[in-house]
Parts: sequence; C-alpha cells; structure tokens
Amino acid sequence: MSSSERLRILGYEPLTESDWETGLHPMDDLLRGERLPHIWCQGCGLGTALSTFVNALQWLEKNQEWDLDKVAVVSGIGCTGRIAGYVRLDSFHTTHGRAIPFATGLKLANPELKVIVLSGDGDLAGIGGNHLIHAARRNLGITVVCVNNFIYGMTGGQVGPTTPHEARSVTSQYGNYEYPFNLPYLAAASGASFVARWTTLHARRLGWTLRDALAYPGFSFVEVIAPCSTAYARWNPDGKGLDPESLRRRGLEIMKHYQEVGRIEHDIHPKDAHIKLNEKGEMAEIVEGEFVKESRPNLQEAIDQRDVWAEKAWQRAKKALDERPDLPAQTEHIPRTEVQLGGFGGQGIMSAGKIIGRAAALYDQLESCFTQSYGPEARGGAAGSQVIIASDSIHHPHLVRPGSMIMMSQGAYSKYIPNLAPGGMLLIDSELVTLPDDHRADITTYGIPATRIAEEAGNNRAANTAMLGFWTAIVGAVSQDAMRQAVIESVPPKTVELNAKVFDIGYERGLET
Repeated sequence: MSSSERLRILGYEPLTESDWETGLHPMDDLLRGERLPHIWCQGCGLGTALSTFVNALQWLEKNQEWDLDKVAVVSGIGCTGRIAGYVRLDSFHTTHGRAIPFATGLKLANPELKVIVLSGDGDLAGIGGNHLIHAARRNLGITVVCVNNFIYGMTGGQVGPTTPHEARSVTSQYGNYEYPFNLPYLAAASGASFVARWTTLHARRLGWTLRDALAYPGFSFVEVIAPCSTAYARWNPDGKGLDPESLRRRGLEIMKHYQEVGRIEHDIHPKDAHIKLNEKGEMAEIVEGEFVKESRPNLQEAIDQRDVWAEKAWQRAKKALDERPDLPAQTEHIPRTEVQLGGFGGQGIMSAGKIIGRAAALYDQLESCFTQSYGPEARGGAAGSQVIIASDSIHHPHLVRPGSMIMMSQGAYSKYIPNLAPGGMLLIDSELVTLPDDHRADITTYGIPATRIAEEAGNNRAANTAMLGFWTAIVGAVSQDAMRQAVIESVPPKTVELNAKVFDIGYERGLET
C-alpha cells in the first residue's frame, strides 16, 4: 500500500488535491476573516475545535454533496459561543443556555436545515442543561458539539457543571465539593443516538467523528475537551508545567497531559467514560472515543408518522361528522338548568357530564357549559362534574343552585346533597347510595339499580349510561333522541350497542317513575 493510499484511508487528503495549492488559507471560504484575529486566549483549545468543525463541513460538502447554504450554526453565551460569529454560515448567537431551544425551532420550522449547536459546557450543561436532556430525549435531528473546558471561562472562572471533583476555581478555592456531569453518559441516558468524546489533542480523530456526527440521523452529541489556559489552568496543576506564568505554556502543558492520561475506548458504556483526578488534583484519566451509535426514529420522522395516523383519525372523525343525524332543535325554551353529577373515580362521572353537554349543544342546539372536579386518586376517589344548560347565553359558568343531581356513591351524596335547591330532584344508584334517616324532605328522590342494570347487560361500566337515560326521562331538559345520540358518539365503538340498550332501560325506568 502506498503512503498516499494509506493517508487517504486515514482521512488525509493528498497534497496535490489540497486547497493549499491556491496559496490561500484552506478555510477562507468558511471563516469570517474580517472578524479575525479571534479573542481567545493563547493556549486555548477553541481554535482547534473550530478548525476541525470547519474541516468536517468542507469534507461533507466535497464528499457527500452537502449544501452549506442549508447549514445553520447556533451558539449561546461563553467563549465557545464566539464560534458562531467566526463562521461564514447562517449563524445565530442566542441568550445564555438557550441555544438548543432556538435550534429546535429552526429544525422544526425547516427540517431540511442541518442545524448544529456549538457552545460550551456552562452554556449547554449548566444554564441550558434542561434543554439538552429534552432535545436528546426527543431525538431531535441536530448535532450538539459541547466544548468542555471544565469552567465558566468568559464569566470569570467560576465552578461549573463539569468542573472535576476537588478541582479548584475562582469559586472553589479549596476544591470543588460537587460531583460533575459525565456529559456522554448524560446525553446517552437522555436518548442521544450518537455520543462521542475527544480532546482537542485528537484533532484528526475529532474531525472524523464530527463528519459522522453531523450526518448521523437523530440527536448527536460530541464532547470536545479543550484546555482553558486562563481560567482553569491557573488554579490547577495540569497546566503549570515548565512556565506557569505563560498562557501559551499552560495550554501546551495541558495538551501534553491529555496525551499522557488519555485512553481511547470505542463503544464503552458512557457511564464508564471517566474523567478522573489524582491525589494532586491533576487529570489522571480521560476516556475518549465514540461510545454510542444507535438507529431509531428521529423527532421529525416521529412527527411525520403521527401525521399519517392523525390524518387517518381525522378522516374517521370527518366520516362520523358527515354521518351525524340531523336531529330537530329543541323548540321549548329551557331556562338555566343546573345539574350536579357525583360518584367515585372510574364510574364515568366526567364522561356523563360531557355527554349531557354534548346532547344539549350539538343536537338540541342549546347553550351548555361543563366543568369537573376530582380527587388525586386515579380510581376510587371522589369525582364530580357540573353541567349548565339554557336556551339563553350562560354568563356564569359555575353552579349556583343545582335543580337536579345524579349521585352514584355514598361519599358523593354526603358531599353534594346540601347544595341541591329546595324542590330539586335527586337521582341515585339505589344499590350504591343509602339514604340516611335525616334525608332532606324538601326534595324529590328517585332511584334505580343502575350498576346492576349495567352488569346484567354485560358491562357494569355502563351504569352512568343508565343514569343518563333515567335523568333524561325525569328532568326533561334534554330530548331523548339528543341524549341517546350523544351516548352513541361518546362510548367506545365496541360498546355502542350495549350502552344504547342500557340507556333505553334507564329511560324506560324514568318514564315508569
């Protein structure tokens, strides 16, 4: 194998094919020369991070026909955030911690864009940590490159979310007592499809990884560990080396140290991708490599899939609307009619209230208003719903003095019965509610064994339907046809026949009362 072939396999371009032949800098087309020289400190790793990123984009443009006019770079606040201002691409410099939600909006608004977030550990894992985990959870189709220098660099050198345990900073002069994030583990645990880590010492490996990450479907996350020769190295032994007063030497000594303690472990579980310090406070181990490559639907694919399902559901709903019977409107004037429903969770108290409102509004063409209340229990707790019906406008949406009640549990009876208007009508499930000796004498009470009726029909969960039929016949505020049709539309398709039967039984019992 020739040396040129070997170099090509390793990712190097032969000199004869290089842009250096032009005599210009090979990255001139993607760097904003008018903003250079940059503001980063001597020995900082951000220049290398920027170079590898630009190199990866140029390679993708040349070898995978990327249209760089469809690339958007987003950054937040901090030293790394300056990258967005140095690249000759559509770039956005956002507020602190908000780079990822801004990128989310870009990607959702224009899925054809290649959206890349380039920012620092303080911005992405500290201020914006919540956005990081949720973008990874959604598997949003963006690439996040987090340059980690273990410190809040631009804001003064404060301890950050990745500052190693026991490392020093401006705000942790005796050592950081907090445990840092393992960023690859955090990203992987949150759902990222591609996760990797390199230091800026590994410029070539980092460039190759960025090529893969940028083109990888779903959420890709690359941590780039870079020396901070000013805010971090001045307090920690890694960069003090030969000439601790020289920023250039600090950065160089850190890079040498990265070489000594780095360990490449591809496909290792991210929880084992350690960054450890020794007893002197020096970096003792940095695990590097590509840790996660998983294929699963990204957010846009999931949205597109749900769009198909939603369209099918809409077509079914539209068909049902088109086939909805045209019932005659209620001609009798209905004054404000208030009904309180009560029971325990699981009896369909909320559903029954909604059915009354649906029957009144959609079929009898009355005004209706529905509200609900329930305890913290998913099943078995107190549940109540309230409905108001009227021919005229309903100006106050809450019950004032209900004229009728449907009670399906003893607890609901005890809670709501004091509110029933004098002369009002109380409807109970006679097998679940026992009237006390001091039951109110100023109201009219009716009862049917609604739960038993439903059980005998084949499903005790239809007891609320029996009560609706009973209430319709006795109160008369909503027509029989309107209520029956509202029941049919509101119950699961497999139970339509059963619920219609139970409703008819309840209605007949009401007429017999």
